[in-house]
Amino acid sequence: MISVPSVVQLFQAGQAASTGPTQSFDLQTYRAELERWSESVNRLREHPEEAPVLRKELPDFWTVTVQEQRFLVSTQAIKSALDRVVQDPDKAVEGAQEISSQVESLSAEARALSGASVRDDGSARAKLDNILKRREFRFAAEPDEAESFWNVLEDKARQWIEKLLNRAGRHPRAANYLRWGIVIALGLICLVWLVYTLAHIPSAGALAPKATTPAQPPHDGVRQARETAAQGEYREAIRMIYGAAVLRLGEYGAWRVDPSRTHREYLRLLPSDSALRPHLAALTDSFEQVWYGSARASVAEYEAALAELESLE
Repeated sequence: MISVPSVVQLFQAGQAASTGPTQSFDLQTYRAELERWSESVNRLREHPEEAPVLRKELPDFWTVTVQEQRFLVSTQAIKSALDRVVQDPDKAVEGAQEISSQVESLSAEARALSGASVRDDGSARAKLDNILKRREFRFAAEPDEAESFWNVLEDKARQWIEKLLNRAGRHPRAANYLRWGIVIALGLICLVWLVYTLAHIPSAGALAPKATTPAQPPHDGVRQARETAAQGEYREAIRMIYGAAVLRLGEYGAWRVDPSRTHREYLRLLPSDSALRPHLAALTDSFEQVWYGSARASVAEYEAALAELESLE
């Protein structure tokens, strides 16, 4: 019978390979490491005294190489569970269950990565990319100093918050104050975000053409749009094209130009059976996506908008 090695023996091999906060694996050895962790967690249920050893040997990240790309797999959740077992050995069963769940989740993702990495079809590549986008995986190729600093800061902040919550849990009154404090803080953050978002939404008045006014012929707006596009400002050029379209249809008698109207109000003024409506609808959609979405317009979008304007002749 092959005996299961002790927790200390199990991780001494990894100690020699990792003197820093990470351990490096390819996908196969990473799966083997997770299997060893699964065995060790089972021992932890009956031997909580081994938690400090596990906690000491656990790196901050596991570095996994997948298809010539390196990714950092955070062990923070496992560390936090081990910390709770170290502080209170009576929670060994609960902590082991939590760690086992984390390890099983990582193992499932590793199995999925193995299946996706050996196939070369588009769906497998998309599946692999989706897995690697999850929060446990951090792209580690050529790490940026600023990014590394923020990663460390984020992990330290998470550890501090978890310790604070654990300590507060022993004092119900303090825990209650802490919960309300978090709720109020989150509410204030959401309020600030909402105010900032509303302040940066373009108003309906922004739809009124800046460079084309009722006193200015639409062809002047088109000329200015072409000049603006020549400078690479395609987003502003599309806005000018939309303004020229509003003025052009106004000259045709479709409506009386009113700067207080929105673009959708103008579109509703055209009869549903009007031959011009599909062209204005396409131009309106293009304008909305570029202007309200604050997207960087392309030359193709500019040319398409110009073609829709010319179709309104």
